[in-house]
Amino acid sequence: MNRAVRRMAAIALLTMMAWAAQAQVKVPGTGVTFSFPDGGWKYLQTTNVDKNTTVYLYAYGGTAVVDEMGDTVLPFLRIYVKRNYPGSVYELAYERYLQQPFQALREYDEGLVVDEALAYDGAYTSGNDTKDYRFKMLYFKVKKTAIEFRLETTTDTFGAFREMFDDILDTIEIEK
Repeated sequence: MNRAVRRMAAIALLTMMAWAAQAQVKVPGTGVTFSFPDGGWKYLQTTNVDKNTTVYLYAYGGTAVVDEMGDTVLPFLRIYVKRNYPGSVYELAYERYLQQPFQALREYDEGLVVDEALAYDGAYTSGNDTKDYRFKMLYFKVKKTAIEFRLETTTDTFGAFREMFDDILDTIEIEK
């Protein structure tokens, strides 16, 4: 293969990789899509909690993320989907808070993806590894489906991910 053909093949491969990094990801059965503008994210698993609740998990694997203690950290996106949910986003947020308490550093409901939405910047200390964690979380409803987007990493690596987390949340779209 000559140099020009190899160069064109490399450019085509890089273009496809960039396109894949920005491809819309569909949250099954919700009419919700989002993307990972900065790439580096991988799908990990789907967990069916019960007949109405599904959790989708993605992790950042673009580069190794190491915290101040030298531990490898796995920043993640968890999408919690509750179908046939009769309550409001405020009720869901409270229910989820009771399951996983946190400190709300900022709570807001303006400028979000839909009218009935609630967002948090929050923090907590894990009882498992005693590390401090920071996250950005968004609750909203699409018809009778309540959804929680939670992007999280350790407090000392949060600064490197804050803008990326915001960029991901900004890509959320709802089918009309």
